[in-house]
Amino acid sequence: MKYLLSVTLLLAIGLQQIDAHGMMLSPPSRSSRWRYDGSAPQNWNDNELFCGGLYTQSNNGGRCGLCGDNFSDGQPRANEIGGSIGGAGVVTRSYSAGNAITVGVKITTNHLGHFEFHLCNLDAFGGESEECFNQHRLRFADGSDTLNIGTQRDEFDVTVILPDGVTCQHCVLRWTYVGANNWGICDNSGNGALGCGPQETFKNCADVRIDWGRNLVKELVTGGEPVAPIEVV
Repeated sequence: MKYLLSVTLLLAIGLQQIDAHGMMLSPPSRSSRWRYDGSAPQNWNDNELFCGGLYTQSNNGGRCGLCGDNFSDGQPRANEIGGSIGGAGVVTRSYSAGNAITVGVKITTNHLGHFEFHLCNLDAFGGESEECFNQHRLRFADGSDTLNIGTQRDEFDVTVILPDGVTCQHCVLRWTYVGANNWGICDNSGNGALGCGPQETFKNCADVRIDWGRNLVKELVTGGEPVAPIEVV
């Protein structure tokens, strides 16, 4: 009975979509590059790369485009390489392998949840794919691979660690934000709560280069001088 009541409640309210908004600004995502480069395609909705929205994503079986577009859009999707915004994938930052880097994210409407970061080495894989991104799930400074954001909003400076030994002329850094502010069923017993079930998901992709260089993480331990990332003009 408890399960049936929970299901009935969900059917009554539908898939509750309470839109969050956010974007990766440093390195700039493909949709946000125009904010720093006047030659880039403009996307005034660059804070809405949420897989088409929760309802659409659920209709797509929970799947999302590689870089935040509606999964059912024709390929290449707008924010993927070859798409109307992704284009050739203009590299906007250069980093050193194995180093700690700071990624800037702006959340304009916080709906709890967590961040994840993945790295796709196009030199090695030849193209973007979930398989490529899953090769390198990046760690945060505390060693975890997810960062719960609490109730903070506005700008985040997030430290993530690049993998040792991975260099590329062209890599794709992907930010994923999974919210936790929608109601859903938590388990087979029918218990429901905020944060359970399908949640709004954002994905942003940025094009970067990773070179051999001094390892900032090791130098911080040994007292060496840090090396700042180089911005590619």
